Amino acid sequence: MTDQIPAQVDAPAGDSANEAALGTESPQIRPPTESAGETFRPAPKPLPFRKAIAERGAYPLVVLVVLNVVDEIDQAALAVFAPNIRDYFGLDRTKLGLIVGLQVSLLVLATVPVGYVATRVDRTRMLRACATMWSFFSTLTAAATNVGIFLAARIGSGIGKAAVDPVGKSLLADYYPPISWNRVFALHNAANPFGNIVGPFMAAGVAVATGYSPTAWRWAFPLLTVPTLATILVARRMREPEVQMARSFMAASMTVTGAPPDLGFATAVRRIVSIQTFRRQLVGIGVLGFALVGVAAFASLLYEETFGIDERGRGVIFGLLATASLVGNIIGGPVGERVFQKSPSLAVRVVGTGIAANTIILAVGVFLPTIYLVVGVQWFAVLAIAVVVAPMNAVMSAICPSRLRALMLSLITLCIALFGGVLGGVLVGRISDLTGDVRWGLASLAPFGIVGGLLMASGANTVVRDMEALATKDPFGGPLQNA
Repeated sequence: MTDQIPAQVDAPAGDSANEAALGTESPQIRPPTESAGETFRPAPKPLPFRKAIAERGAYPLVVLVVLNVVDEIDQAALAVFAPNIRDYFGLDRTKLGLIVGLQVSLLVLATVPVGYVATRVDRTRMLRACATMWSFFSTLTAAATNVGIFLAARIGSGIGKAAVDPVGKSLLADYYPPISWNRVFALHNAANPFGNIVGPFMAAGVAVATGYSPTAWRWAFPLLTVPTLATILVARRMREPEVQMARSFMAASMTVTGAPPDLGFATAVRRIVSIQTFRRQLVGIGVLGFALVGVAAFASLLYEETFGIDERGRGVIFGLLATASLVGNIIGGPVGERVFQKSPSLAVRVVGTGIAANTIILAVGVFLPTIYLVVGVQWFAVLAIAVVVAPMNAVMSAICPSRLRALMLSLITLCIALFGGVLGGVLVGRISDLTGDVRWGLASLAPFGIVGGLLMASGANTVVRDMEALATKDPFGGPLQNA
């Protein structure tokens, strides 16, 4: 890894604070006086994590990780109580899959305007507002008296969660230096399985407390919003970084203070899509969406219909599977960092081929004869996937201009929706209904996982070139001008 060379970025003249808030002037960026590095070289030995995050401190990381934890609790309740909700509203598998798919799809569709707005406003305020929104709609879920109200509440909750991942990760990339990115992103990703551990156990606790009432889910949703409301209060002190770093493994450091330029949405998207590695990941992740969206709800049906597992048992299983993802992220953080800093191409190749291989394992595993074997295979496959995908967020941050990262992550999420958000859930439900066996519906996702993983692996051919190209761009993706 080449040394980062600081480049001064001047704040706008006049009352810089007011101008920055109103977006009335663009910053003046002075490029580095020396070359930022023309070819990739392996990074030095990783710093101890405490030193790597010392400049900003742990508070932003802790807040963003906890916010990512609590947004999973609501979804965990839906997964655990999916059979109860299905029976209450008289839904078949296809309609249940449609509801799950619509919720996820509208969530990811909302991330694109959210990602663009995040380049113009205070992202910390946006996160707090979105958290308040999903808390409200999660509570409304419990009051639903028909499918229409239930669907509207789930859609509202999903839209409220749209900012958590793209905006949160873009803030982390601004708060912390690249040498810490893989470990920082791994912690942020680990929040998802941790929420999936806590959430199912909390949902199962509600089921026990209500005596396994068929309407236990009506108690679960409002009770499980309490952690989110507490996190909103804790997050009040978090502020937008006053000095944002346009840093990558290749580019020099450029301090950005002041308002963004008048960058239109279409121009911003074109600048992101012009990155070759991004295009390959976009298509691959989109195809992979078929194998990712709505799986939890149908896995819950698998445990109930094939093995007779009740709400408490399903909560325990989802909690156990989440531990695999949690452990995988903890292992994948430092391991992925070493792999990526040694060879970005190898890291991308490992991500894609690892996903393809483990998709096959998951598909075969649903036909095993006992619940212990099924869950055991799923646990190790989830662990392996979490380890191999660890470098992915560092890859995407390293190839994208800093102020466009939230929008870039939003576009990836949108692609998942277009390919798999609705169609993936409907496909699983339809095949399950036609065959009378949810296992065949889940197994049908394997080809999409294989194709998506191999497409992602093809990004190994372009990732280093795209990292090097970032040294010639300003934080908004435009050409870096001489002072």
